[in-house]
Formats: sequence, structure tokens, C-alpha cells
Amino acid sequence: MKIKKEYIAIALIIVAASLYLYFRNADRTHYDLPVLEEIESARITRLEISRPSGALVLARRGEGWIVDPQGYPVDRARIGEILAAVGGLTATSLVSVSGNYPQYDLGPETKIAVAAYSGAQSLRRFEVGKPASTHRHTYVTLEGDPRIYKVRADIRRLFEIETDRLRDRNVHRLERQFVTGLSLAGPGGSVELTKINKPLEPAEEDGRAPETVVAWETSGGVEADAVVVDAILNRIVNLQADGFPEALDAEDLGAPEQVLVTTGAAPDTLSIFGPYGEDRYLAASSQYAFPFLLAEWKVNQIRKSPDEVLGTAK
Repeated sequence: MKIKKEYIAIALIIVAASLYLYFRNADRTHYDLPVLEEIESARITRLEISRPSGALVLARRGEGWIVDPQGYPVDRARIGEILAAVGGLTATSLVSVSGNYPQYDLGPETKIAVAAYSGAQSLRRFEVGKPASTHRHTYVTLEGDPRIYKVRADIRRLFEIETDRLRDRNVHRLERQFVTGLSLAGPGGSVELTKINKPLEPAEEDGRAPETVVAWETSGGVEADAVVVDAILNRIVNLQADGFPEALDAEDLGAPEQVLVTTGAAPDTLSIFGPYGEDRYLAASSQYAFPFLLAEWKVNQIRKSPDEVLGTAK
């Protein structure tokens, strides 16, 4: 009889535990997550981002994006991440229905409001709070829905990025093989060089054309130091900015300290101006519409006197 009572007690415990787990899980999943339509990046033509640090507007221009209204080109990789996050926004769980927004950085002073458009048509609006503790999700609210959800990935970092870091830093590019001329002008004077194919000595004995090597010469036939010229070209062939000056236009720069012009398929100009802050210099390129900053070590590789270029410096 005692054993029978023990079996009954165990059975009751199992039933109670099962009911508890059933209703506990039912409570947790007794809601429908919003299903958000995926938006192709190509459909989005404008993004308006309201952040605690200020508003940011990004607009599609041709095949790229700009910061509007300033016109700064936007880095392709960064805008690609932003568009993917907006278009692929997916709610993974419901977090709160109580409206305790400050707890999730969704209060007025901390939230980031995002609006995506295709022309004048609104495609998506949502507000971004803080990332979850694992940084694999972010707390958000959706347009017309007061509840707080989790969405995949830490997307807040994408929308609170400062304009300086969002801008495209590819400011000067060259196709090295097409460069046929190089000129430098600065306080130490100027020098103009032309690329030639210099025959190697001695010539081939069997009548074949001798092998050649690229050299750079002045119009008077003075050969430049190939190591110095190569170092200059290697630096400017794919030049990236190290920052941007605040509220400064090209016409505000004054006269450059040095001007470097390459000729080939098209002439391209790189101008170096004076120091700007610590260890950086103002610069401008014919390929980029806005002034930018270069680290001092980069400037030192570019800014050479005629004597250094020609190998005659003491």
C-alpha cells in the first residue's frame, strides 16, 4: 500500500511539472512576431537617420551614395552594410510590452530613428536602441507598434557612425601602367619627367632587340633616381585620406606647398598644403571634390625636391 501511494505521488509530481512547463512555454510564445518584407538595396534611394549626436541624411546619386546636402561621397562597403541591415530587418523575439523604453536605450534622448525611402515613398521606419548583452541582437521598435523587439545583429553601430568615418577615403587612384609623365613643383623648384624604356647594355648579339627597363628623364636627358620616383608613384597610385577637415572647402585652402601632376590617359593633380593639427597635412586631388587630410609620413613620401628626385641632393 505504501509503495502504491509513492507511485501515485510521483505520478502527480510528473503531471504537475508537465503542466507547469506547458503553460510556461505557452506564455512565452503566445504572440505573433511581425513579418517584415525584405527590401532590396536597389530600391532604397534615401535614408534619414536621427541620432542623439544629430541628423544624418544619405542619398543615392548615380551608382554611389552621398551625405546630403554636403555631397560627401560615402564609402561603398559601409553603405552596403547599412542598406542590408535596413532591408533585411528581422524581428526574432518580443522583449517587452510595458513601454519601458529607457531601459533599452529607446527613450527620446538615446534612440536612433531610421527612415528609408524610395523616392517619396516610405519603405520602412523603425527606432534603434542598444545592442543586447551578447551583441548578437539589437532592441528596436517598429512603426505603429509600441512593443520592443529583438532583431538580428548589432545594428546600432551602423547608424551611430560619425560622418567622418562614413565618408569614402579613396581620394586619388592611378593606373600605374598608363602614367607617362610626372612633374613636381614646390619651394625647392620644379622638375618634369617623362617615362622612357631604357635599353639594357649590352645589346643582344643575335640581332634581337635588347631588353629594356623603365626609366624617368628630364627633357634635357637627365635621368631621375628610379627608387625615389617609384616610391612617389607607389604612394599615390591608391591614396587614401587619413581624415577630413571640418567645414573647409577647396577654395579655402590657399596656395599649395607642393603640386604633383601625373599625365597619361588623363592628367591628375595632387596638391599638398600646410599642416593641419598634429602629424597631418591638408591636401586636395583633381579626382576628389573636397579637401582631405594625409598623415605626415605619407606626405614625406610624396613631397620631394628636384634634387631628391634627380639624385643630386647632398
